Amino acid sequence: MKLVKKLSTLALVGFLGLATTSCLNNDDNNDYSTFGFFPTTKIEVNQDSIMPVNQATNVHVTYQKTNSCQDFIQFSLLQGSTTFKHNIGVYGKQSSNTSCTEGIVQETKTLKFTPKEAGKYTLKFWIGNKEGSTAPKYDSIVLDIKEK
Repeated sequence: MKLVKKLSTLALVGFLGLATTSCLNNDDNNDYSTFGFFPTTKIEVNQDSIMPVNQATNVHVTYQKTNSCQDFIQFSLLQGSTTFKHNIGVYGKQSSNTSCTEGIVQETKTLKFTPKEAGKYTLKFWIGNKEGSTAPKYDSIVLDIKEK
């Protein structure tokens, strides 16, 4: 019985050793990414295209990148959001690639907003922090979503 217990322990240790060992020889690769939010610069919605409940309204969101190594990931709900008030950030990543070209670039992505109930929705997009503070600043639009 002791032999079975020792063999089981040895097998577990061997398995853990194999599971945590990498076959790739890129441990010294300095490529990494950092994540954060891009400041929104413009929000547009064609008032004629505001859809009723359970249908997507296209909200065109323009945001600012500062170099070619920054990429959009998704729109994210931020703290303080409620049913009819959504604080939204443009979430992205910055790669550590050394061949990045510096320069301000404006990009536009479409947020497909699909509310589940009728009412006035305030969409507040993060535009940066207040000067000398970590408190966020927002630009907002109001969408009046009808039942049908």
